[in-house]
Amino acid sequence: MSRYGYSIFCDDVRNEVGGKLSFVGCYNAVMFIPRVTSFFLPKFCIHTHIVSPAAEPFRSIYVRCYAPGSSEPIVEELIDTPALSDQRRLVSELETGREAPKIIVAAASIILSPFEIRGPGLISMRAVVDDARDEVSLGSLRVVVAD
Repeated sequence: MSRYGYSIFCDDVRNEVGGKLSFVGCYNAVMFIPRVTSFFLPKFCIHTHIVSPAAEPFRSIYVRCYAPGSSEPIVEELIDTPALSDQRRLVSELETGREAPKIIVAAASIILSPFEIRGPGLISMRAVVDDARDEVSLGSLRVVVAD
């Protein structure tokens, strides 16, 4: 198994009682925008998950957001990960008397406010894990001009 991830694109991420998250105004594969030079959303959120085999704990994770009209990331953020020793200890504790966990998951919310969309294309999330050369795809949202 190799590392992979996914993202939820929405208008807001809210922290609820009991540690739950609520996603408000989730986009379903496509975002429609009006035909203008640039379009601003007051707030745009991306909640992303990065999954790794338990045998390959995370040392570092940088998430990057790419947007239409920009070849460089519009956001690059370091996600806090537990120390390697803590990740390994958790895996070894869970192995005792039970089936070993198969994966480790890191998650984060990126909040862009305001968010400028310069035209049609893809809003894409990627991650650089452990300083690897290749980015891990975390999903994308297609931006389409509405007719």
